[in-house]
Amino acid sequence: METASFVSAWNVLVQHLCCVFTQPTALTWQQIVLGWVLHRGPATVTGIFRTLGQLANRHWTVYHKFFYRAAWTLEDLSAQLLRAVIYPLVLESGLCDERGGRPVADLAIDDTTAGRYGKHVAHAGWFKDASASGPATQGTVIHWAHNWLVRAVTLRLPSWPLLRWTFPVLFALYRKRPDCTAAHPFRTRQQLAAAMVQEAAAALPQVRLRVCVDGQYATRPMVAGLLPGMNLVSRIRCDAALHALPTGRRRRGCRRGPVPKKGRRLPSLKELARQSKGWKTITVCHQGRQVQRLVLGIVCLWYHVCRDTPVRVVIVRDPAGRQKDDYFFSTDATVSEQEIVQRAVDRWGIEEAIQEAKQQLGFENTRGWCSKTVNRQAPLAMVLVTLVKAWYARAAPRDARLLPQTTPWRPDKERPTFLDMLSALRGVLWRHRISPNSAVTKQVQKLLAAVTYALCAAA
Repeated sequence: METASFVSAWNVLVQHLCCVFTQPTALTWQQIVLGWVLHRGPATVTGIFRTLGQLANRHWTVYHKFFYRAAWTLEDLSAQLLRAVIYPLVLESGLCDERGGRPVADLAIDDTTAGRYGKHVAHAGWFKDASASGPATQGTVIHWAHNWLVRAVTLRLPSWPLLRWTFPVLFALYRKRPDCTAAHPFRTRQQLAAAMVQEAAAALPQVRLRVCVDGQYATRPMVAGLLPGMNLVSRIRCDAALHALPTGRRRRGCRRGPVPKKGRRLPSLKELARQSKGWKTITVCHQGRQVQRLVLGIVCLWYHVCRDTPVRVVIVRDPAGRQKDDYFFSTDATVSEQEIVQRAVDRWGIEEAIQEAKQQLGFENTRGWCSKTVNRQAPLAMVLVTLVKAWYARAAPRDARLLPQTTPWRPDKERPTFLDMLSALRGVLWRHRISPNSAVTKQVQKLLAAVTYALCAAA
């Protein structure tokens, strides 16, 4: 296909979100997105401005004001991203509810830290960075940072059978109690996560959402915040207090009082994992490979979190014995062990999406310090991750030139990384800006100056 067609497809995605802004701000939005994608370096507004070159036809302060003064909200942007960009991909995935026939999408949630500098940066605090903990860092890393909650939609598309696509869509900044006000009351991470689930359901009412979270979100507030028809998959503590289903009868010798809401206390999951009966083999897709796992499913009550709603707990074992046993549960006891394990494996995609935004699009390198800029600028790096992936998922199957190139050390490379996707988009956009028929005029010289800055990532 022609380069102009790919550029048009990208512009359409960006323009889908223009309705969130006023008309002048929408033009600024389109220019910032273009400069941000092409810029190679820290995600600073001045760097984006210089990368735009002659396309930056407004005063440089306008691009700063886009973050701290313009009339738009991150919530509206996320809702429009779900409706205009994600919903067509959900339909394309073809996964539907067997009972209602509605399209199905998986929601994954996690939190991450974004390191900052300066004591005057709004809403920053001391947070633990779990991803940087370990022997190489001399223990746990606690640094001055922002703590972001990220909600992502996970899909499998027919055109990409080996890929699990993860699209970040919803974002919330966690504030510690001293940093909260009457206008912004304190909410725990679990309460923020439950609110984000409800926001996604409001934006996609025609889609049945399935939720998958990390173990720290397997709490009563999170489960209570699920809407009817939703179910949640998460890790469960190996020492969780599990009970058998109630028998519906009073205990022997008791003639009065209420019927017990839970049955006898079950052994711990570690003890249950020692039994040799009841295990079965399943196959799950892990990073494009089919792997086998042994699973043991139990229907029981986890009264501390789910009250009297039966849950299905799954113990997962590596047949080769190289990995430790994992423990997962679903708030819907009718969900199969296969689906629970597959959704738990797919949740790792949100970890990868966060890393992609940090390493390639400057999620941690923003420089804003006031409250509005802090709440807007960093999440745009995640929004761009979604837009780049959505563009590539549609464009690459139509032109082999966009597919990842093999190398002497990777002759069998089939699955593109996010950097492959971003490089393909950058190549298309630069080729479109630099026409082969252009004469060496003053205008082209200005364009070459922008290219030199972008490629060299000058400070």
